Amino acid sequence: MKHFSILYFLFFGHLAFGQNPNLLQCKKYFDKELKQWTNSFNHFSLSDFELVDTLHFDNNYAQDFGSLKDFLAVYKPVITYSVDSLKFIDIYSYQLSLEKKRDYYKASPDIDQAILLCDLKTKYWNRIFFGTSSQKIEEVIWISKQQFILAGIAESEDDKKEPIVLLGDVNKQTLMKYIQTNKQTFQSGKGYSSLKLKRIKIKGL
Repeated sequence: MKHFSILYFLFFGHLAFGQNPNLLQCKKYFDKELKQWTNSFNHFSLSDFELVDTLHFDNNYAQDFGSLKDFLAVYKPVITYSVDSLKFIDIYSYQLSLEKKRDYYKASPDIDQAILLCDLKTKYWNRIFFGTSSQKIEEVIWISKQQFILAGIAESEDDKKEPIVLLGDVNKQTLMKYIQTNKQTFQSGKGYSSLKLKRIKIKGL
């Protein structure tokens, strides 16, 4: 009976996590890979986040896979590959629109942002989320072959930048959206700049 109880807990506990994961179960990622991002906020605590929506991938911005080689020639240093390197997520190309200029890249920033997912095995390349001037993604990490975290900000009514987190699942084609409930948590004036952007020389940001 004891063994049955343990198996029951493991199975249904895992099922519950998959359907409605608590961000505290992702704490190790926010303490390591996303630490610089979390440190850009005052009073940041995962226990203050709540799930508010489950979004489906946009899937309405299909890309010509034939342009992948040219794309990687520019953006490979700043894209984020999955654990098995068979997929990558791009949060920069649409917004920055980089152009090669001698020994640097010139950016022509857009207020909007398209988050793109590329599957190198199935040759799938499409948009999964669209950010705006008041809501954008600032960082992305993969936590498994199929799951990832998008970390970003949303501007409040008083123009403060509050943290938002999207947990993505490639198999389910969904993004679980979490927002901050502590109104004292907002990004400092300096904001956040990913270390990935320092991998290439960019002017115009």
